[in-house]
Amino acid sequence: MIQGSSRFVHRVRGSQATFVSRGLSNQHETDLLHVDVSMVDGHVLDLEAFKTWRPEWANAEFITEEGQFLCSDAVEKMSKSKYNVVNPDEIIAQYGADTFRMYEMFLGPLDVSKPWDTKGIEGVHRFLRKFWRLFADETGLLLTEDAATPAENKLLHKHIRKIAHDIEHFALNTAVSQFMIITNELSTLNCHRKEILLPLLVTLVPFAPHLCEELWAACGQSGSVLDAAFPQADEKFLVENAFKYPIAIQGKPRAEMELELELSSDEIQARVLANETVQKWMNGQPLKKFIFVKGKMINVVV
Repeated sequence: MIQGSSRFVHRVRGSQATFVSRGLSNQHETDLLHVDVSMVDGHVLDLEAFKTWRPEWANAEFITEEGQFLCSDAVEKMSKSKYNVVNPDEIIAQYGADTFRMYEMFLGPLDVSKPWDTKGIEGVHRFLRKFWRLFADETGLLLTEDAATPAENKLLHKHIRKIAHDIEHFALNTAVSQFMIITNELSTLNCHRKEILLPLLVTLVPFAPHLCEELWAACGQSGSVLDAAFPQADEKFLVENAFKYPIAIQGKPRAEMELELELSSDEIQARVLANETVQKWMNGQPLKKFIFVKGKMINVVV
């Protein structure tokens, strides 16, 4: 259940309109008063908006911290009397329905109470803009017909398996995190391959249907993306053919190397001993023992 994230101002006790910022409130006797969350950016109070909120506070005085007035907070049931109700129409008008929808999923597990904090919605909105830029920028569509690389296929099919699992188990918050992860990874790879992005787009449909429908049409696909079959993870792309080994010198971790799993022990040893970091920590001393446990660790003893 989504709870309200209330904000409070500290009013100096005995005064009508003197308020002290949260960090300085222990220097005064104060009373906590609810304040409308729409006037607070995170914890920073909009002083001018606060002054116009009630006539008796038009000439309010504020004891600030470095020019800012910080509010206290608490998680409470959403209630108009606590001024912590967020109007979804305003959020949708500013960020769009898909951002609002995904942020609610991102807040946490469905069976756990969590506070609504408008501040966090910015991150989801940035993610959706970044996802869009995989497909298009201000110059137009970026999709290419190039064949996907093994690394890109591995990312995609691990993602499909993860999202299918999370949907089945109603772990929607971790699914949203996974979308952010793969978007960052594909952006780093500068991947605009149709072979990768169209299946990725279909996996996002249950989370951001409006954006997906628009991108589906922009990519020249017929019909509605809602009718597209959810992609299946292909296990052939998920087989690990390399392992990042931690390398210890005299029992202390000093380096890491990603090595193909099919390499023999002799080939592994030759590559490790040729590594600059390993050579540095061996410090010219002769090799006494090379301990290699496949798929686990390497230890060099001098």
